[in-house]
Amino acid sequence: MKAYKFYLLFIMATILFACEKNLEDVFPTGTTTNPPKTDTTQPAVCTPPDYGDSVLCYQWQGGKDYKVSPVNNPGKGKYISTPEGLDIDGNTGVINVTKSESGLKYKVGFIREGYQDTCFTTVITSGINYLDGIHVLSDNDTLLLPVYNGNPTYSPVCGPNGSLNGCEFDDDDDDDNGNGSGDEPSAGFSCNAKNIRVDTKTGVISLKRSVLDGLFGTLNPSNGKTVNATLYYRLDDCSSGALRKIDLEFTYYSKLSDVPQGLINDINDILDGVLNLLFRTNKDKVANPRPPHIVVVANR
Repeated sequence: MKAYKFYLLFIMATILFACEKNLEDVFPTGTTTNPPKTDTTQPAVCTPPDYGDSVLCYQWQGGKDYKVSPVNNPGKGKYISTPEGLDIDGNTGVINVTKSESGLKYKVGFIREGYQDTCFTTVITSGINYLDGIHVLSDNDTLLLPVYNGNPTYSPVCGPNGSLNGCEFDDDDDDDNGNGSGDEPSAGFSCNAKNIRVDTKTGVISLKRSVLDGLFGTLNPSNGKTVNATLYYRLDDCSSGALRKIDLEFTYYSKLSDVPQGLINDINDILDGVLNLLFRTNKDKVANPRPPHIVVVANR
């Protein structure tokens, strides 16, 4: 019996020795049987573009377009952005700041050639924006406040309570800096001349005063009456007082119930997109938030 047990032990030891030898043949001494680690020296699926600064400041170039290129090289691929309004070359990532809408925050995405993943970075075009919205005057919602550098949390930027004191809103065709009329708006584009009451130091627009002074032509305009205007402005920020502009759209309704539901939905969609800045899919971009649509309602 003992001899039989010894024989079994001998057979088992031989099998184990053979297995060990076979393993060493496959994995030489000093290696591990665990899966090899990922090679971290390999390039990532994609690298987000870097524009050197998250805030792109428009600069006056004597009438030439001011463009900004990525300072890094993410490789070959396609560039996309959201919301609409950023003038970006889909092949090179070059942003034409002159032709882009100012005062907005954008997501710039890069899709590396041969891949489907998208890498994102955020850029802001310096300047002001006014958010789409419905303002009910009878609720004392009478002021339209400027948003600076894409930050929807209002705090005065220009004027006595702001950090920038040399701002000029509703600029006209006068030569402010003595360099000629090349960087001045054309005559007749003043918002105040159209009864849009803009504070020229702060950029705050009084909707109530604008209506009373005849923004819509009469104190009792018809529902859906629309007025378009362009506001020219200068900021003493990184743009060094370069002339910027923003188009505005004002629409009047007598009562809140008169506002079409489709218009309400459109405004909410734009606000959600501007505030969230999210892609739901690569093709699902936020609607163009320009011109901001300001709906003025007399009574709730």
